[in-house]
Amino acid sequence: MSDAPAASEPSPAAPVVLGFGLRPEQLLGVEGRIDCFLDPPGPQQLDLLVEALRSGIAAGGALVAIVPDWFDPAGVMRLEMALSVVDGTRVAVHPTALPPLAATTLTSLVSAAGAHAPSAGVLAALIGELEARLQAITWLGSVGGLSKPVPTLGQHITSFGPGTAFAVTSFPELTVHRLSKAAPEIPLPPVERPSRLAVCDHGGDAAWMLGPVAGALGVEVREVTPSPAGPKWWGTGKLVEAVLYPTDVAALVRELLAGAETWTCRWCDEVVAGSPCPMCGHRGGPPRGAQQGART
Repeated sequence: MSDAPAASEPSPAAPVVLGFGLRPEQLLGVEGRIDCFLDPPGPQQLDLLVEALRSGIAAGGALVAIVPDWFDPAGVMRLEMALSVVDGTRVAVHPTALPPLAATTLTSLVSAAGAHAPSAGVLAALIGELEARLQAITWLGSVGGLSKPVPTLGQHITSFGPGTAFAVTSFPELTVHRLSKAAPEIPLPPVERPSRLAVCDHGGDAAWMLGPVAGALGVEVREVTPSPAGPKWWGTGKLVEAVLYPTDVAALVRELLAGAETWTCRWCDEVVAGSPCPMCGHRGGPPRGAQQGART
């Protein structure tokens, strides 16, 4: 980890996003401030983590932390310790099971969506819906070290042979596919709204992803720096990660808000759209007879 969290340019209109194990990327071009801890904060870096939280709260009024489930447990423990000494009601922590590039994409999407959400509490409640809009496609030179999804025995044995390649797709469900030709021959998600394909190459067959796959999807490609945690998560150093993500953030947030019921948390006074409150953890629903978004 660097001596201080990396950061993009601040946006006063949106909560600051803090990613763990992730390098921030400008995948949309309208993100607010994104800080990150690439490596788990060590015992001597607790003060740095506290300062990062306080800085984010001061800059954006609230902070949303994205914590992948593959991030080091000791780092998560220190985050919990840091939260105990700052105003925890201004921080929402969102755990995610997304792989590295998809989790990085989520931080960009959440940051961009923050400018269109009425509060940090509502933004935090929408993150699960934003996750559902991401589709991952990954080229792998081997599935010998892959644990999620678990390859079949036949795929596992085949991966030890020369010249084999595989793809893991999240659409329509998380599945491993053996590749035999240049054509995609894998199920690709329908592109129903303005979208882009983020791609990072860890020494794999980037031409397959940038050519047949991107061509079949018919979307713009954004090539980014290889994700630091990619090889460990996928169990191989020879891979290409790709994530299809929406780019019409304002329209997407409006759609999600149209189907959401918002109310004011009785405990921390944050406008929220779900229970428990993502800021303070209080469990409670909207007051009876209250209008959506009304303060009580």
